Amino acid sequence: MEQEQFKKYIHEYLKLLSLYLNKKEAKDFVIDKEKASFFYKISKYHSLRAVFYQTLTFLKLGIPQEYLSKLEQDYLLNVRKAVSFEEERKALYDYLNEHGIDYLPLKGIIIKDYYPDPFSREFADNDILFDEKKDKLVKEFFVKRDYEVEAFRKSNHDVFQKKPFFNFEMHRALFGETGDNGKIIKYFNNYLNKSVIKENKEHYLSDEDFYIYFTAHSYKHYHHSGCGIRTLIDYYLYLKKTNLDFDYINKELEKLDLVDFSNQIRAISQKVFDDEPLNEEEEQVLLYIASSGTYGTLEHSVAKGVKAKGKFGYMMSRVFPPYLFYKYAYPWAYKCPILIPFAWLGRFFRIIFTNPKKAKNELKTIQKYKEKE
Repeated sequence: MEQEQFKKYIHEYLKLLSLYLNKKEAKDFVIDKEKASFFYKISKYHSLRAVFYQTLTFLKLGIPQEYLSKLEQDYLLNVRKAVSFEEERKALYDYLNEHGIDYLPLKGIIIKDYYPDPFSREFADNDILFDEKKDKLVKEFFVKRDYEVEAFRKSNHDVFQKKPFFNFEMHRALFGETGDNGKIIKYFNNYLNKSVIKENKEHYLSDEDFYIYFTAHSYKHYHHSGCGIRTLIDYYLYLKKTNLDFDYINKELEKLDLVDFSNQIRAISQKVFDDEPLNEEEEQVLLYIASSGTYGTLEHSVAKGVKAKGKFGYMMSRVFPPYLFYKYAYPWAYKCPILIPFAWLGRFFRIIFTNPKKAKNELKTIQKYKEKE
């Protein structure tokens, strides 16, 4: 699809979402088969199928039945998923409280309640910050409930999964040491101890501190590989339903060099869903976001890396990662750097035998970009 057509359809799609979010009626809006196909694909790409289904039903818009049926099935699946996760979280919270393990629910667990329908915000996992000194007890909880241990003590979060869709990321720290802004890592270090007790061992963040954390997290995705339309909706609804002290927020964001990013993404989210015109720079950022999908794209990530390091430099950084990479991925090499060449070999064979397609796609993507003088 040509860029102008993509831009036109994206703005129509966002217009429909804005009508739903603000409980306004749609006038003279027709969704033909071509638009329906685009709207469904973009909804899937940005994890917004449940929201878009709610949009269509609220606005009472006609759409080809095949797409309406798909969206209804997606919405009902998300409801089932949300209810099931709620039960799992309750069991986890009870366990953490019982065993004296401090914890702080994060991201989608909090932001979903700002949506008109909390069942309409799609998610891939549940993120919870916890006291890592008791990580064995947390692991024991998931193992006893038949979860697979996908990652344990390998990064700033442990991953536990169970079919058909359960996925918990238990965070030891809010940001990892290998790829994140140093100021951000330092600011959020030991953040569990800085948060406030809500009840028993559950912690919470003030509205302002949640905004600061959410902005840092969104910047991480935006800066690395892109973030999607769902992030704009999150911002819009959170800003609409809270009365934030931006004097305090901006003072804190200055410490993270994130004031400009905050101002820009805040302005775009509000203009888009309040139906106000964007300036040229904001329009370009919106198109970048619209092309990023929920969690960004490999193309955006590679483009950023090649621009910063050059094609050869980027490839070398992927083949021979920085020293901090080995802290969790290969702790034996991190403790004894002389063994790092053996970690290179292990990493090479792991990639070749476990995910060769991903490596091949990244190499192809690198080849698309020419080094700038």
